[in-house]
Amino acid sequence: MNRQVVSESSAQEEDLATSAYQAIRHAIQTLSFQPGQRLQEKPLAEWLGMSRTPVREAMWRLQSDGLISRSFTGGLAVAELSIDDIENTYYVIEVLEGMASRLAATRMREENGTSIETILDQMRAAAAADELEVWLRHDAELHNVIREIAGNPKISQIAEQIYPLIERVRNTFLIEGDEPDRLVIPTAQHCAMGAAILAADPDRAEALTRRLFADAREVNIRLLRRWVSPLRRSF
Repeated sequence: MNRQVVSESSAQEEDLATSAYQAIRHAIQTLSFQPGQRLQEKPLAEWLGMSRTPVREAMWRLQSDGLISRSFTGGLAVAELSIDDIENTYYVIEVLEGMASRLAATRMREENGTSIETILDQMRAAAAADELEVWLRHDAELHNVIREIAGNPKISQIAEQIYPLIERVRNTFLIEGDEPDRLVIPTAQHCAMGAAILAADPDRAEALTRRLFADAREVNIRLLRRWVSPLRRSF
């Protein structure tokens, strides 16, 4: 077989596996797939309109992320996490993102500042329009940019591994929470954090970032204790 044909076929399979991964991950994050729900290759492949091979690859990646796990029956299911899992993950993210902001404040370039300002403007607009999913997308984009400016690949690598663990509860709080200021306060915090980075103030940038994630931890753990604890110990 022609090597080019093999290469193109492999690339198409990888694209399909990525699409499957993103679709299943989104369903888990938005709780369309519930904690503990069994996930089987054939129904997922039919749902996604593709063969089982890319779905199998996607499931392996999701296991690596900690979003799915082996059930007691031996099959795969959406992973259940304890409140302690979420709280401990937030502690790690607080330190990680604080360091990213500190480094970014010392390594800023003019073009980086433009990117941060643009994203902050988009976050403010999304908050004002109460466009929650848009706000979440810009939130992730902002922290990705800050980590890129920080220039420490290990920070990005660890962040990619642990963020999936908190995204379910964070997204649920923002989308389904009844707090009227659930976007107003974090938007203001992100703007203050961004201003400190733009001002090349590493101490303030780190402190504000850590405060942002500490507050997020407290809010989300409070939600979980009200939502999960009366029913079960994990979700």
